[in-house]
Amino acid sequence: MKKSAFSLIEMIVVVTIIGIIIAVALPDIMRGIERSKIARIVSESKSIRTAAYSMYADTGFWPGSNWSNDYPEDPLAGAAKGEGFMNFVDDADMPNGWLGPYLEKWIKHPWGGWYWWDYNENDQNGDGVGGEHVLWIDNRRGNSGNRIPLASRFKIDETLDDGNLRTGRVQVWQGNNTRGNLGFILIQGE
Repeated sequence: MKKSAFSLIEMIVVVTIIGIIIAVALPDIMRGIERSKIARIVSESKSIRTAAYSMYADTGFWPGSNWSNDYPEDPLAGAAKGEGFMNFVDDADMPNGWLGPYLEKWIKHPWGGWYWWDYNENDQNGDGVGGEHVLWIDNRRGNSGNRIPLASRFKIDETLDDGNLRTGRVQVWQGNNTRGNLGFILIQGE
């Protein structure tokens, strides 16, 4: 009676073929994953900008900027990590017209770090226009170990702006391209 089984050579051939297929396909898979992360940043940036415009249309206040003493609980005070972005804990703190929350929760970028909203009254990007509402896509605030790789930073800039991390609405501030903070001016001159 003859037993059917794989020989050692047949097993080596099969494993080798599988290894070759993985070696050929893996770079494309990794590029696809990186492209999807960049697409997610573009989409989330647009969602956050839409939420900010909605909040301004309803209340007359931009997040993180012109909150008066009447409303000391700026919805972005100390925010990130899901703590109150465009959302109030206490109804008594809501300004007139508030129809929020404008975002269900604050989100992490695809590499695991936190987005961060900021307002700069002065011109930061050198184009002569202040009033910059900046979405920090990648910064040092709690993001150690979760920074966006340099090649992806350039791709994000290329997709959202001009491809140059030193000019335009997407820039690196406070450091060089690899260690600086990557920000996206969502709204300017307001």
